[in-house]
Amino acid sequence: MGAKKKSTAKKKSKVQTSGVVRKASASKTSTGARPTSPDTTATARSWRLADIRRAWIEYFEGQKHLHLPSAGLIPAGDPTLLFTTAGMVQFKPYFAGAETPPSRRAITIQKCLRTTDLENVGKTARHLTFFEMLGNFSFGDYFKREAIRMAWDFSLNWLKLDAERIHVTVFESDDEAVQIWREEAGLPAERITRLGKSDNWWGPAGDSGACGPCSELYLDRGAQICEHCTCSDKSKCAPGGEGDRYMEYWNLVFNQFHQDAAGKLHPLPMTGIDTGAGLERMAALLNDLDSVFDTDEMALVMKRIEELSAELRADGQRIAYSAKTREPFRVLADHARAASFCIADGIYPGNTGRGYVIRRIIRRALLFARELGIFAPILHRLSGELAQIYGAFYPELKERAAEIERRLRSEEERFLRTLEHGLGKWDEYLKERRASNSPLFSGDRAFTLYDTFGFPLEMTIELAARAGLTVDLERFEMRMEEQRLRASQAARFKDFTLPSDLPVRAEQATTFVGYDLDAAQSTVLAVLQGETTVASLQEGQNGIVILDRTPFYAEGGGQLGDRGQLSGTDGALFEVSDTQKVGGFYLHIGEMKAGTLQPGFVVEAAIERERRDALMRHHSATHLLNQVLRQKLGDHIVQTGSLVSPDYLRFDFSHSERIEPARLQEIEAAVNEAIAGAAAVQAEVLPIEEARKKGAVATFGEKYGSQVRIVSMGARGDLSLEFCGGCHVRNTGDIGFFHILREASPGAGNRRIEALAGEKALQFFQDEIIECNAQTQAHNARLQLHASELGIDAGSSEWQSLVVTARLPATASAALKSAADVAPLARRIEETRAQLAEADRRLNKILRERKQAQSGQLLEQVDSALEHSMPAGACRILSHFAGETDAETLRKFGDRAKEKARGIIVLLGARTEKGPLLLFMADRAAVEAGADMSLAVRQAAAHIGGGGGGKPEMAQAGGKNAEALPAALQAAVALVAKQLGSATRSA
Repeated sequence: MGAKKKSTAKKKSKVQTSGVVRKASASKTSTGARPTSPDTTATARSWRLADIRRAWIEYFEGQKHLHLPSAGLIPAGDPTLLFTTAGMVQFKPYFAGAETPPSRRAITIQKCLRTTDLENVGKTARHLTFFEMLGNFSFGDYFKREAIRMAWDFSLNWLKLDAERIHVTVFESDDEAVQIWREEAGLPAERITRLGKSDNWWGPAGDSGACGPCSELYLDRGAQICEHCTCSDKSKCAPGGEGDRYMEYWNLVFNQFHQDAAGKLHPLPMTGIDTGAGLERMAALLNDLDSVFDTDEMALVMKRIEELSAELRADGQRIAYSAKTREPFRVLADHARAASFCIADGIYPGNTGRGYVIRRIIRRALLFARELGIFAPILHRLSGELAQIYGAFYPELKERAAEIERRLRSEEERFLRTLEHGLGKWDEYLKERRASNSPLFSGDRAFTLYDTFGFPLEMTIELAARAGLTVDLERFEMRMEEQRLRASQAARFKDFTLPSDLPVRAEQATTFVGYDLDAAQSTVLAVLQGETTVASLQEGQNGIVILDRTPFYAEGGGQLGDRGQLSGTDGALFEVSDTQKVGGFYLHIGEMKAGTLQPGFVVEAAIERERRDALMRHHSATHLLNQVLRQKLGDHIVQTGSLVSPDYLRFDFSHSERIEPARLQEIEAAVNEAIAGAAAVQAEVLPIEEARKKGAVATFGEKYGSQVRIVSMGARGDLSLEFCGGCHVRNTGDIGFFHILREASPGAGNRRIEALAGEKALQFFQDEIIECNAQTQAHNARLQLHASELGIDAGSSEWQSLVVTARLPATASAALKSAADVAPLARRIEETRAQLAEADRRLNKILRERKQAQSGQLLEQVDSALEHSMPAGACRILSHFAGETDAETLRKFGDRAKEKARGIIVLLGARTEKGPLLLFMADRAAVEAGADMSLAVRQAAAHIGGGGGGKPEMAQAGGKNAEALPAALQAAVALVAKQLGSATRSA
């Protein structure tokens, strides 16, 4: 029977006309007769995505599969995944045997979202974030043989693919799959490739679930693809390898195992089939398209972007989708679609989890829109088109069209406002780097751009590269890791459960003595690793120590937990990196640096005092800020969130409008006035009703017991009176200084203020002073450099309008004697920045006008230069030293010379602001005659102590020695003449 099937399959593969497999009769099998294939051939029609969806459903319904709807993009009941990333996600309980499926055979067209390769979207022809996955599934019904038979049947008799062009890959040890492919499809051994686990093993989706070996179907697109292939080794261009010649269009997964969270494999109660085929990729193959963005539905989105470009660009120009513009077009089309589908499924832009991913996608799209000259919201304008295109198959897009448009527009407008500030901040940071002559762009600055202004790191890297800088990625990752650690610890201990065998009772809860003490003698009650009680902690182990009493404040009320050390008399040392509180017990989290700790040991528990002081200054400043906001803006102000860290404070509050700069200055001044008054700060514990009668302000969303601690500042709490369990200064004067960094919105109906207190504020102003003074010196040096050539005399009125005379103190401490000095110093810095910006603008304008004049003068010399050009065979060589100019003017000179002569080589040299420059150009006739500007410029550049390169028709080089430019040009003339095989008279 096997031999008969093999013979039949071989006959099928040979029955072809013009590369199209004819319909062939198939014997009935246990799955039922094959349904009639659609009346189409690959050569007679273009495949629309709707056609493929319809064919998929008709075929597999004919194979007794139940058509189930697409699940949402939020995986139901699966905390291991942010999004639905594959068709099988909704069926994980069926494969695991935990639930009973409605049918043992199913098919879906599943909407999916993957962002693992987000940075590649737009750059490649096939990467998408949102996509549709075609899938057929078996839950303990059929297995490998039937899955392969149906894939082959659908490929040949419905999609009309050429059997001779189909290749498959299998898991390296899956002899069964190889045998089935040989018997069912008649595939020869040379078209079956065995690959390892990284290629042909699928799953699980998430941390656990069904998985197993797989077999992938590839279509050979032809040897001609290799001419444009980007793979590093064309000999390795094969199914599963590099390159674009062999494109995967279907993956057959043979689920045999369940992988648990620890990575261990367990045989499934029943085997299953999970297949996946990318709809857009399949359409691109069937229509012989290079890109999934050229398929029929995406083409409509591209057309709409073209229309919107004319509406949204300031100049009204319509930008066409072309090879030059395809990257921003593709990003806009893909990201608009992904965001629309997500919002339709209830995933809204936010700061965490799924919301953050969608926010990042929207922001990335808007950054790319700028490359098309579009600086206005555009994604919400695409949502209506997307609803029309996809609404028939996904009605939720039409049903929620208004909500999608509203959400997108709101997010776009918010980010574009932030982006303008961010680009301004980028320019500021860029000037800072240039003033310091450092080639490294600060990782801290990159993190601020990312965390505060929403700049993706890849954008900062790209901007830095354009400016000749490298981003300090190590420092950026360090800041990111700190943020991730804070977030993971907060999430971890939010749901932390004390072990049931904890050797202490609830009434033995930890006593906090940290309001009055920095250190205390304490007894170890228990040691844990995760949520497990252990007998001891050994050197090098991470763990948790619970004490009977502690000076360590546990994170709460926005204030971060304390750090410090637990020291034993026998040399034991436990370094505390964070402190959390669960059920009355303080959890000292950290690493055993030396010795051993176990229950009953006595330790000296000591906090990191300097860090606590910084925390207290920021916490007390937060209380003052809360009260001032209520006084200045109204009693509707309610705290909605806060972060008190040693480095800064963040305060979120209910308020719907942006706070104007003048009002922010008033708020800052009022806080500093309260600090300057050095008012007493007191704490007391009262019955909750008595505290409320006093007028103490409670934090929104916090839970309080019958007894509460309130903190008051000033006489009768006139400066602040709040419910608070945190640590505070003894009097407001201990805060030192207060300065608002920025005000923004973290979400609808809320505002956020970030500020500095104490030493952190002092350091901020010190950095500002250093930066402003450096920029002032750089500007004045630049003015001095160009003064003579511009004809500006020192001391003249024009000089006075260009020079920056503002002087700031050498140190911030010299200007800040009290909190009242913060506002004057901030104004002086702001005035200096304004004067510097205006002086820079004026100087740049004068230099630009001079450059334009020089450009005109230089271009007037083209005819004269051509008259003095030298013959070289059938061509002529024009060599010209242009004096002081720039690269753009040189290019214009070369272009004009090429317009006026044929067979011309233009060798140009000039001094620019960045140093000596060589620019060599040749027209097509000269290149065909043998001229190679790339080779010429590399050799000539050696004379000026530099290097460069380019193409045969145009190349340029920079260097250090401007005095050698004439010698470099002379050497280039000789070299080019040699290339052309002609002796040339010396100039």
